[in-house]
Amino acid sequence: MPSMLDEHTARNGASTQEDHHSEGSATGPAVAIYSDPGRTSMWVRRTLEELDASSGEEAEWSSELNIVHKRALIPLRKDATLDLDEVKNWVRDDDADFSVVVTEIPRMAGKRPKRAELHFTDSLAIISLPALGPLRVRQCLVRELRTCLEALRNHSAEDVVTHAGRSSRVEDQEGEDTVYTTVPRFTPGRAWTTLGMVANNEPLWSLPKLSGVFSAAAATGAFGIFFSTIWEMATFLPQWRLAGVSLIAVAVMVSWLILSNRLWDRAGPGGKREAFMYNLSTILSLIVSVGILYLLLFGSILAVGLLLIDPEFLGETIGDEATLASYVEIAWLSASMGTVAGAIGSNFDDDADLKNLTQGSREMQRYPRDSEQE
Repeated sequence: MPSMLDEHTARNGASTQEDHHSEGSATGPAVAIYSDPGRTSMWVRRTLEELDASSGEEAEWSSELNIVHKRALIPLRKDATLDLDEVKNWVRDDDADFSVVVTEIPRMAGKRPKRAELHFTDSLAIISLPALGPLRVRQCLVRELRTCLEALRNHSAEDVVTHAGRSSRVEDQEGEDTVYTTVPRFTPGRAWTTLGMVANNEPLWSLPKLSGVFSAAAATGAFGIFFSTIWEMATFLPQWRLAGVSLIAVAVMVSWLILSNRLWDRAGPGGKREAFMYNLSTILSLIVSVGILYLLLFGSILAVGLLLIDPEFLGETIGDEATLASYVEIAWLSASMGTVAGAIGSNFDDDADLKNLTQGSREMQRYPRDSEQE
């Protein structure tokens, strides 16, 4: 079970906090795993807990290690690379034989994403969680941890090839001293990494932060239940037009939230390609959040409409037989109207932590601050 055993402060002011301790064998090497707070640490903690509880081949390699897991915000240098010197300071403080950094930062080698990077001289491995994608995260994390730790113990790049399997490709970075794993050729690695970034943004958890937007949209959309003109328009319009209005409504909402909260990332040290991935992950994350909000709004309006609008009165108003499709079309148009008209000017709730909302906003907290920013 995880325990809060100790807490100390790193030299740059970021705190590291122990979240898991595995006794392992008495003579086993000490391994320090440092992971970013939030979803990244959650997956590392779950993975280590399941390894402790499991038996067989999956847990055999980890049972020989004394593993300590600590949460820490891995700092960045001004050139957008991880500050490995700071990590090495943590390793010296913890007197670890091997160290693994698990970060939510997407790391690239040209156009290819790095899943894991191994520095044999420093006995250090870096695993990028987004590069593992949005699915089967625990299984992928176990594979990368095993690959990295066994390769570091044997100081052998051949072990990386052995354990990485066909789903990964091993490349030299600085001769044989540093290697990294990436996706096989002709695999859409950047797209998979972007989806991993979307998962790290946890769009479902953004829904409670949009309660004010939902209230404003619901108040406006409710007018569609009481105005017969909207009934006539909704049942007259073809479904492809209603679908188009829905897409426009979601797009307007997403654009408003991005622009009003300055969530758009300009090309920084990582270049335009990385900025494109960050912005695309922000757009997709908000599309998921706003899309679910839209469906909730649609379902609410449909339920109220079925309760309040008499079928005979609806049929007389639209000049046709009232069916379930008629109620659906009315709720469909009303939800789109509510999303556009009620949401413009609205925003995330006042207590929403915008600094942790997107990949780019979280990354900005890692850069060193000058005297004017302190």
